[in-house]
Amino acid sequence: MQKTLTLIFYLIFCQVFGQRDSKVSLGDFNKDKVVDTLKSFYEGGSSFGGRYVQLINGKTNEMHELTNDGCFCEIKKTILIPSELNKTKNQLFLETIKEQLLPEKRDTPDASLDWIIRSSYSNNKLDNNPFFDFVIDPQTNWVNNKFEYPYNYYIEIEGDTLTQLHNTAYESSQGFSKEDNKGFLVYYAHNHYRNKTGDSLQVSDSNSLYKTFHTSHGVVVKKEDFYKWVFISDFSLTGAPEKLRWESIKSVKLFDDYLIVRQDLPPTNTYRLFVINIETGICGRLKYDFSSSNNTIDDDKKTSLIQGKSIILDIEEKQLKYKLKDIFKELDAQHLTKK
Repeated sequence: MQKTLTLIFYLIFCQVFGQRDSKVSLGDFNKDKVVDTLKSFYEGGSSFGGRYVQLINGKTNEMHELTNDGCFCEIKKTILIPSELNKTKNQLFLETIKEQLLPEKRDTPDASLDWIIRSSYSNNKLDNNPFFDFVIDPQTNWVNNKFEYPYNYYIEIEGDTLTQLHNTAYESSQGFSKEDNKGFLVYYAHNHYRNKTGDSLQVSDSNSLYKTFHTSHGVVVKKEDFYKWVFISDFSLTGAPEKLRWESIKSVKLFDDYLIVRQDLPPTNTYRLFVINIETGICGRLKYDFSSSNNTIDDDKKTSLIQGKSIILDIEEKQLKYKLKDIFKELDAQHLTKK
């Protein structure tokens, strides 16, 4: 009996302290002259969490709900619109919930989110490649405008785009109909920045043609008056830290038209190396997970031990030396559009 009471107390404790910032308001949200109830609360833990918004129809007592609950490792998130909430008669309810749950709306993605979307469609796992186990071929173009700092927003998505981006490992499809197939893609771009002003870009490297910058989770290259996003840490695509408040872009090194990006994955002590052709945009992940405790890493500015035109990697207690030109050549042979 005592164990039962203890368990009940524990469950009540978790429910009370797991839900925070709870708000309840009354109003005729669907304009049918009957008072409805709007509830909003935050629920989460150390690595997962999100806001839940519930709207109860005063006439039918039917409840509609949307949530942005998910992993703190995600820089983007898809939110599915349940079939009932997607009906014309409930559009005012949907608009009310969106005001509580979503950041501002944008009609088209900025260049950084566009890189993620394009990369989600164009990537390939490699089994027997000598250097790479994963390639991304987003086919993005140079942007000839003033640099745009990413900010939090959402875009409406449907059809194949929604299906492609929806991560079933973390997001529930309950109440969702494939016939409706509509939802939102939310971009939590504030995670790029080290400060709340949202304008922090750190210079990484430069040569006579390019200047590279990085945020906490992305890499940008500038060429004259043009710029291009060439890499972003996205959990379901390239991997990401358990919490995005931990920076993943450790260093970016420039070699002519190519970049080598070191991506750290805290809280583990492992990191990955990505090789990128700046002009074509193709990106390949070297097929090893490296340890940051490795003796070849003695400086935060080093991706690994690079000597002249070669890279030396300590892999499984063996030191292997590769010519950079061979790695770059293999990367350029992996364009998905040519296959």
